[in-house]
Amino acid sequence: MPESEVGDAEVASSVGSPAAEQLVQVQTTRLVAGDQQALVVTVAGEIDTLTVGRFRDAAHRGLDELGAGEMLLVDLTKVTFMNSRGLQVLVELTELAQQHQRSLRFVVGDTRAVLRPLKVTELDTVVPLCVTVQDAFESSP
Repeated sequence: MPESEVGDAEVASSVGSPAAEQLVQVQTTRLVAGDQQALVVTVAGEIDTLTVGRFRDAAHRGLDELGAGEMLLVDLTKVTFMNSRGLQVLVELTELAQQHQRSLRFVVGDTRAVLRPLKVTELDTVVPLCVTVQDAFESSP
């Protein structure tokens, strides 16, 4: 194959492919419930090889920004797809939170795109899961 055809093929394969920002949206807010406070990182869209960096960066930033006694909630209820790279981030965050004695919960609701891979891999027994944000506050020490 001539070199020019390879270059054209590379350009053609990237044309029309959506950017990571279009596939996954990340929003950060703070919540207060009684005397408890949480930093909430809400993720919507697909978490895959293309978008996992954006998800990882936001979640790590959330851990870094936690105040004293504050909990990190990662709300995954709007995630439409999660592959093994996303699962890897959940485990990584769980380990980091434990190492730094930070409170962390993943809010999953009944989101099949998140629950199915967690259950198949049995990671649902490893990472701290909650159905709702309220459940996360109630399960916090």
